[in-house]
Amino acid sequence: MRRLRLLLLAPLVALLSACNLVVLNPAGDVAAQQGDLLMISTLLMLIIIVPVMALIVFFAWKYRASNKEAEAEYQPDWDHSTSLELVIWAAPLMIIICLGALTWAGTHLLDPYRPIDRIKPGQAVEEGVEPLQVNVVALDWKWMFIYPQYGIATVNELAAPVDRPIRFHITSSSVMNSFYIPALAGQIYAMPGMETKLHAVINRPGEYEG
Repeated sequence: MRRLRLLLLAPLVALLSACNLVVLNPAGDVAAQQGDLLMISTLLMLIIIVPVMALIVFFAWKYRASNKEAEAEYQPDWDHSTSLELVIWAAPLMIIICLGALTWAGTHLLDPYRPIDRIKPGQAVEEGVEPLQVNVVALDWKWMFIYPQYGIATVNELAAPVDRPIRFHITSSSVMNSFYIPALAGQIYAMPGMETKLHAVINRPGEYEG
């Protein structure tokens, strides 16, 4: 009996293992705004998805072959309902418009090349504060982080102060790589022969994988 209970709990343990993922557990304001954008977009889509899935189950059950009451309600000459057409077309159209506006605004607000204008909600970047510049170089099987303001460099480990804007200059020495610290900001490519940029900030001390 005890073994059976453990087997039943195994799927729950597997699901809980994802709780350590940091995509939706941000440590910086940029990642937090990206998480909010993702959650709002998902909720907007669920406004359509959930009713559609529920109606599929409802109609499949109501109009099953054994339901004689539904058979008596059948109207073979019915072909149009203006109110139904309005609901079917207006609701998805409004969702698409909202998603488009939200994505457009979020794309410009969270542009990785755009310097951040706030540290966290309610706290703007103070005038005269110089961002921490980090030159990121993707090497074969490792990353190099160069701090030109301090004349030091680290390998495979990035250190940055809390609540100070960070400006990344990213490139690669050989092949294209993906620079991504989920708790900090979005993903951006490191490509040889060119430089990409990323702006971010850390609001909570800790160790974060990328």
